[in-house]
Amino acid sequence: MDIRQLHYFREIVKQSSISKAAEALHIAQPPLSQLLKKLETELGTTLIHRYRKKWELTETGEILYQYADQMIMQMQDVKQRIQEVELGVAGTVRIGVSSACSNMLIDYISMYRTHFPNVKISIINGNSEELLKRLEQREIDLALLLRLSNSEHYEMKMLKKQPYVVIAPTSWATSFSHQHVTFKQIAKLPFIMLGAMEGHSFHGDIHRAFEEHQIEPNIIIECKDISMVASLVSKGLGVSIIPSMDYASTFLENLTLFELNQFSHSVEPVILKLKDAPTSKVTTQFWDIVD
Repeated sequence: MDIRQLHYFREIVKQSSISKAAEALHIAQPPLSQLLKKLETELGTTLIHRYRKKWELTETGEILYQYADQMIMQMQDVKQRIQEVELGVAGTVRIGVSSACSNMLIDYISMYRTHFPNVKISIINGNSEELLKRLEQREIDLALLLRLSNSEHYEMKMLKKQPYVVIAPTSWATSFSHQHVTFKQIAKLPFIMLGAMEGHSFHGDIHRAFEEHQIEPNIIIECKDISMVASLVSKGLGVSIIPSMDYASTFLENLTLFELNQFSHSVEPVILKLKDAPTSKVTTQFWDIVD
């Protein structure tokens, strides 16, 4: 018993006549009669009682009809969903994002949802190392993170460069006399250091900057997650140096930002996808809105 047989049987029942069903299906009547007999033989039951001009669906025929109707509707639903995915109006985009870039992702998602409201978006948070592993294993389609030193395996779009800033608890703001903070001022306070991550140089860059100014920072905590660093600073545990990243005000609650003119380094957020890997329509559409 296959979907074609179920389709033909359902039409026979709907038309209450083999001849009318044959006409609706644009096939000859004899093959349709043979199909009905074959179904009854295969199932070992009488599906339709036929008495000359009288026609009646049996109890087992009613069971098969309900099953056929359900299966055909499900098939139609599957076809529609497949067509929607192929057209790029439905499906799922899986996006990995580092904490440094989370605020930027929100803006892109807002734009994307305006054009494709029926597409589901799955967001996976993690640091750069975790997200690259997920990208390689095809667990996510795209990754939004800080640019890597080695990116030959990825297709990449570079976004606006971001300078580093000093973040301090708002209650500590009076520790700095000017909007521009120096490494000497930072060294006098507990310092929360961004942890080293493979493919990124900011950890080493910050250490070298202190060395160049012949200053030893008072590092009390190291952490790879920028949102955690910001949370620790907001609790008054210390100050830190992080990429600016146009953070939303909620991210910087209880924090004050200061410029660090002595540190000329910047970071570049990027969106990545694997080179030469098959990409769904909905993923391509998200990729295209990012510039």
